[in-house]
Amino acid sequence: MGTPLQDRLAALAPEAARALGEPAVAEDTLTTLCREAAAAWPGISVDPVAVIEAFAPKLAADDPPALTVAGLAEVHLALACIRGDNAAITAFDRAFLDVVPHALAGMKLTAATVEDVRATVRDKLLLPEGERGPRVLEYAGRGRLRGLVQVTATRTAIDRIRLEEREAELPARELAAAGDLELSLIKAQYRAAFSAGFARAVAAASRRDRNLLRLHFLGGVTLEQLAQMYSVHRATVVRWLAAARETVFGATRDHVAETIGAPPEELDEMFELVKSRVELSVERLLASIESHR
Repeated sequence: MGTPLQDRLAALAPEAARALGEPAVAEDTLTTLCREAAAAWPGISVDPVAVIEAFAPKLAADDPPALTVAGLAEVHLALACIRGDNAAITAFDRAFLDVVPHALAGMKLTAATVEDVRATVRDKLLLPEGERGPRVLEYAGRGRLRGLVQVTATRTAIDRIRLEEREAELPARELAAAGDLELSLIKAQYRAAFSAGFARAVAAASRRDRNLLRLHFLGGVTLEQLAQMYSVHRATVVRWLAAARETVFGATRDHVAETIGAPPEELDEMFELVKSRVELSVERLLASIESHR
């Protein structure tokens, strides 16, 4: 009897294959894992060799996932969806896309818009994009598909809102005015430097920090939803957001200090005033930046 699963794993991720022991033992282990993964999706069949072929490169990556039933089940379903299996797509909708309404709950969108976003997310994840394969297969296997759906849905909804605003020719100055309300806390001679510094600070922030700030303060994504997206505890998201705010405001303060040369105590007083209303400040200042893009 051959060892096709072990053979494919050994060819694509040798270290992972060796960790499973002798070829016969590894074959038994992989067979059991694939069988249990398939059982998660009754009636949706995928060749176990194809599942291992899709999963193995992840094991050879710098940050390999654990070889688990849950991870293989995600890959199993992803492969079936990619080939156009209607039962698999229905199962994907039920298991993962059902999170979309919850992810968008804070945006006050119509039911029709939420459903449209849901359909767009499905296409973005399950269909290839140019020479790039379907994104669902890139993320499957790590237990993060629900988080991927949440992030994709939120970004899609924000993009849609911006597009609708442009199409309706809403003046950008309305959003800028919201930012100016918060800038009214700042002395007139500092406003230009503060605006420029804040924009530069946001641009220089890490990708995660920018996403966290925009999703939470502009997108209305809750701390609990962010925790699910990033597969971390809510307290971790709270720390991340606090650190992101401090980083952005710190860099903004440095820019203002360099540009204006104001007395340190005056700058400290001004920034404490803005930071004391931090949620309003970040939301309006981010909105001001977005409106001028």
